Amino acid sequence: MKSMSAERKAAVAEAKEYLAQSARMVAPILRGFWERKRREWAHVPEIVRAAFDAYDVLTSDGKKIRSGLTRLGYDVCRDAEPGNLPPEGVLRAAAGIEILHNAFLIHDDIMDESDLRRSLPTVHRKYADAFRSRFDSEEAALRYGKAVALNFGDKGQALAQELVLDSGFPEPVLLRAVRLMSRVTAETVAGQLLDVADVHLDELTQEQVLLIHEYKTAHYTVMLPLMLGAILAGAEEERLEALERFSIPLGIAFQIRDDILGLFGDERTIGKPVDSDLREGKKTLLFVHAYERANAEERRALLALHGNSTVSMKDLELIRRIVRSTGALSRSEQVAREMVARSEERIPEITQNPYWARLLRGLAEFFIERRY
Repeated sequence: MKSMSAERKAAVAEAKEYLAQSARMVAPILRGFWERKRREWAHVPEIVRAAFDAYDVLTSDGKKIRSGLTRLGYDVCRDAEPGNLPPEGVLRAAAGIEILHNAFLIHDDIMDESDLRRSLPTVHRKYADAFRSRFDSEEAALRYGKAVALNFGDKGQALAQELVLDSGFPEPVLLRAVRLMSRVTAETVAGQLLDVADVHLDELTQEQVLLIHEYKTAHYTVMLPLMLGAILAGAEEERLEALERFSIPLGIAFQIRDDILGLFGDERTIGKPVDSDLREGKKTLLFVHAYERANAEERRALLALHGNSTVSMKDLELIRRIVRSTGALSRSEQVAREMVARSEERIPEITQNPYWARLLRGLAEFFIERRY
């Protein structure tokens, strides 16, 4: 990535602080929600209340980027004064989006058979390990853990809507908000289906990967929260359409950066093993471009190791070398940069306010420069 100008660095710092402030405001709302849910369900067996405990742990961690984007969509479309705090109802809706995000992650971890999330055991792994002594085999315990986690993930999608509906906005506004959530949930599932489709590395194309990134990541990571905040602010359709055009390429860039961190990042920072994307055979531009440009020997290595659950650190280093030497890493970074440029072209359609325009640019830059 090219070095940033002082102006861009300042905009990135401003955007990061805005998101961090939003996370601090949403955190107590989430804690209070889980406490209330435990009281409401005190009369049922512990396994039901355990879902709230699991979400309490998940939502107490993480950067809460999506909740920050919900607030941002509201502030931009209200042309709010910088530093003004939004109504609590906006923060409640933002907290709902954070729950939805973690519900998707629980399901994603089951499908990817991941053992770690943010350096802690994933929900299905936690319950498999906790109840291992009650089962005849590791496989049976894992089956139980996945069943519990699957239900927790389903529950989270309903709880997310509950918080949004409980945000205090007029019913016509809430109807628009929930319709958007329903639409994006369906789109995210479509993206997940594209991701798990049986497409081998030698069949995979950049177009397929970008489509997965759009539906699996961009729609719910960037588009949903920004547009939800805008809807709560009473934005008209024209502005919502501009936000959608801004959000999709930016969300794709976000996922490309995620994939780069997944292969080259620091395990302690990203909170998962750095070989997990290779083991899972993740569909990324890094692997597509590497395979396209690799020689015969390198292609054999890529085909043998992509999706191989027994890869070693030596194998990982080999793949890293191939990805770098073929130019796949630099090409993926270039595509991310191109996507950000497309997003930034849309900012004047969203706002003419210099402060909010600068914050949106800083956000876009942060998404492709982040280390986590």
